[in-house]
This record gives sequence, structure tokens and C-alpha cells, in this order.
Amino acid sequence: MPDLFNFLDFETIGSCNRTCPTCIRNSHPDRDAVASWFGPNYLEEELIYEAVEQAVVMGYRGGVCLAHYNEPLMDERLPRIAHEVRSYYELSTVHTNTNGDLITPELAAELDGVLDYINVSLYMKNPVRTSRAAEIKTFFKKTRVAVSAAPHMPTHFTPVHGLENLLPVAQGGICLPRRVIINHRRQYLLCCDDMIGNFDLGTFPEIGIKDYWFGKRQKIARDLSEAGGRSSYSYCMSCPKGAPWSI
Repeated sequence: MPDLFNFLDFETIGSCNRTCPTCIRNSHPDRDAVASWFGPNYLEEELIYEAVEQAVVMGYRGGVCLAHYNEPLMDERLPRIAHEVRSYYELSTVHTNTNGDLITPELAAELDGVLDYINVSLYMKNPVRTSRAAEIKTFFKKTRVAVSAAPHMPTHFTPVHGLENLLPVAQGGICLPRRVIINHRRQYLLCCDDMIGNFDLGTFPEIGIKDYWFGKRQKIARDLSEAGGRSSYSYCMSCPKGAPWSI
């Protein structure tokens, strides 16, 4: 079997109901570049299924994540999309990541047993957080629910994590991007910290999954797997991933 990706991620809608200052959506200095994330802009549904089909034909047997820099539950199509993607029995899992604000008993019923698991990050404070976590877990009988209260991860342009301390440590590290990520604009994204297509990797379906994975991306990934490889890519040099948060 060829050396394939670990996850296939889709940002089905650009919207989010929160404005967390640590998120690239809100901290990115080029507001025009991120404008489409602030409206109900969708990734075409049929393209999702086409991409999954191409991945399966390649021999991909991993998981699908229906989330990126968005709140996926704002997409009213999500239950249907999850159901259709889950019908590909070759896939190991289908899941999403959410802030949990929009989970209702009715929506949970549509997703229960369709998603293999759902990651819920709750950003409210206790005691509300503990109560909400317990409530959400009662909504799901079949889907595994993982609730966390983890702090926001440092990302590009974060105003609260002290980038001046994180970046010198992170810049010497390696990075192993192992996902295929397609945002709502159909752009291929290199990694979890790429939001607007900083590496000019093209769009789907103009570039198919196989050609993307074994094309230009491969050289970038190879460079980043070596110490000092980030220095060839300006966006990677401004990435805090790899540095201890406690610095």
C-alpha cells in the first residue's frame, strides 16, 4: 500500500459562532484574506463525496474529519454529509470537532450513530462547563463523546501566547504534515495551521487527491521533516507549533 495520509479533512462551511482571539480566523492580520469565513459559505456537497471516493480508490482506509477552522454544526447539511461519508465502509472513522454551543437533543439524534465520535471543546467556565459537559453526553447513545476544557492552542498571530518566546524554539523543529485538508473554498491546505492556502497547493477537483498527495506537497513535507526545513517557508517560520506552551 502506498504511503498515504492519516486523515481526510473537510471544512464544509466557513462560519463559526465564536470569535476567539487565539484563532487564526480572528487574529489573521489580512482581514480580506479571511473574509469568506465570516459568512455562510459552503464547500459543495458533491465534491466531498467525490474526494472521499478518490481517496478510497487510492487505498485510503483512515478517518474523515468534518471540521477545520469553522464550527461544523452551523452547517445544516452536516448530518446528511456525515451519513453519506459513513456509508463508505472502507473508512475507519468519521468524526467532527465542535465547541458544543449548538448541540441540541434534536441535532444529537441526527448525528448519533452516524459519527463514530465527536470531540467537544467547551470554552465556558465552571460550573457551567461541567454541567454542559454532562448534558451533552446524555444526548448521545452510540457516538463516542470526548469533552475537553483544554486551553486554546497557540497558532499563528495569537495575541495571548507570547509568540516572541515560542517562535525561536519552534523554528528549529521538524513538522510532519500527514493530512489531506480541503477548506470551504476548495483549497488544499498543508497542515492544521494552514487556513487560507498559504502554500499554493491548488484546489479540488482541479487537482485530484492522488495528484495532490504525491505532487508539490510531497517536496514541502520532505523539507519540513528535516531539522531547519522550516527556514525555506516563511509561513512555517511564524508557526509556534513544536514549542512548549509553558515557555
